[in-house]
Amino acid sequence: MKLKSLVYLLMEKCLSPLTDKIVCISEAEKESAERNHIVKRDKLELIPNGIDISAVRNAIPKQRNELGIPDEAFVIGMIGRLSPQKAPDVFIRAARLIHESIPHSAFIIVGDGEERESVESFAEANHLNLYITGWTDTPYAYLKVFDVALLLSRWEGFGLAVVEYMAAEKNVVASRVDAIPTLIEDGTDGLLVEVDNPEDVRDKVLWLYNHPKEAKIMKEKALNKVIRNYDISRVVEQHADLFVNICKQE
Repeated sequence: MKLKSLVYLLMEKCLSPLTDKIVCISEAEKESAERNHIVKRDKLELIPNGIDISAVRNAIPKQRNELGIPDEAFVIGMIGRLSPQKAPDVFIRAARLIHESIPHSAFIIVGDGEERESVESFAEANHLNLYITGWTDTPYAYLKVFDVALLLSRWEGFGLAVVEYMAAEKNVVASRVDAIPTLIEDGTDGLLVEVDNPEDVRDKVLWLYNHPKEAKIMKEKALNKVIRNYDISRVVEQHADLFVNICKQE
């Protein structure tokens, strides 16, 4: 276990006796808390994360010409920090493989981070059309430009970007890790890939590109799932109910 993770684990164990409840944002986090004996099971409360769906749906897309992307390009993107957790190195290696099969492809990374320079250097060396936004408070405007959205994280407590992708009606390809498989039913409303496997990413993106009818059905199912399960109003209501129940017990 890395030192940083060990420190967080010890902090959680030290603070847990002072808490009435610990909220877990995913089943994977709840299982992790139980596995690491953070607290007794009856103190854990599962309240899955959620988003403001209307904010995603109502976002005004960026114009492709603003980003140097041709109208006919097939755009693959990701939202996330350019840091080891989010695996931008895997994204750009997969981009090179995708570009070999789809020459009119273009790529967007919505975010910034310590791996930006190496990712940009790789893209330039391999003649990839890559646009990195840097820090932005309008990520959904760029998301709306995507044709396929990737989340290739090496670990995830929840994977909020997956839900945002689905709400924007984008086909999703994401890593099979931690909580992500609880969000995506592989082959039904999205596609899962193995961690650190750019070839797997390429294959799944190409499948979506070559099967537009099936890809459209996946997007529709994903949107319906988000509306049913991941609206922020449900999260607010669950937290409010939890606080009321805690107060009644005192």
